Amino acid sequence: MKMRTKRGLVSLIVFLSVIVGLVVHTGTGTPSALGWRDIAAICPVGALEVLAGAKAFLVHPIVLLVVILIVGFCVGKAFCSWVCPVPHVRSFFRPKSAKKAREEGDAKDAGTRNGTRIDSRHVVLLGTVASSFAFGFPVFCLLCPVGLSFAVTIGIWNLFRFNEASWGLIVFPLVLIAEVVLFRKWCTTFCPISALLSLVASKSRVLRPVVERHTCLHAKGKRCTTCVNICPERVDPHAMSIPECSRCGECVEACPSGAISIPLLAKKSELQAASNIENTEATQEASASEA
Repeated sequence: MKMRTKRGLVSLIVFLSVIVGLVVHTGTGTPSALGWRDIAAICPVGALEVLAGAKAFLVHPIVLLVVILIVGFCVGKAFCSWVCPVPHVRSFFRPKSAKKAREEGDAKDAGTRNGTRIDSRHVVLLGTVASSFAFGFPVFCLLCPVGLSFAVTIGIWNLFRFNEASWGLIVFPLVLIAEVVLFRKWCTTFCPISALLSLVASKSRVLRPVVERHTCLHAKGKRCTTCVNICPERVDPHAMSIPECSRCGECVEACPSGAISIPLLAKKSELQAASNIENTEATQEASASEA
């Protein structure tokens, strides 16, 4: 079974759990507030918004925020590829372009997102917290495509179950479609959840791809950039630090020599060896350009 299929199944299971929760009243919530009845692990950005909006020290959101950030430190941005519904919604509306991007990659951006980076997503994250502080409620939650995806689902359920129609059934889908279709690079340019998780995952070695240097074609002097081009996050698995990695497994499947694996905990020596491959290539390219 391909990784893409596995990720789709996990997202489907999460979606179905929300449906089951609505039908049998389990109180399990959604990925924006996943938990059990009164104990909900809300989205880390949502927790920051709650704290900023309340302008007070609230123990519950702080504890939940710390727990979620610890999970993010361990598994990085795995939420982005395995749970978040946005990639699936986007592929539904743009299947051809999504497939083309997946197969060919974007050579212009490939490998440019290695290491800890501050970009427009972090500006959005700062604005998200600031707006909540100014208005007293989580403003971004009204626009978050993750929350909107499940808000539409819940709205449809209420329509059929309780005959409750609202403007949300029109507005929410339109906003969601606009975000995933018009803002094609939402995940890498605007998403504050991605921004926050990438910061806390900067030192994570759990379930991150590792390149075996003795097998890698790139290390043998061959011009192979398959793993970099296929990566939806545009990171290079040879790099020592790839906090933007979403643990999607695309590079593992695409590698023509089978040199990439995802161990439970990557060893520093393995990461350093793979990083040396990248550094050697960069040095060779710099020498060739000078010559």
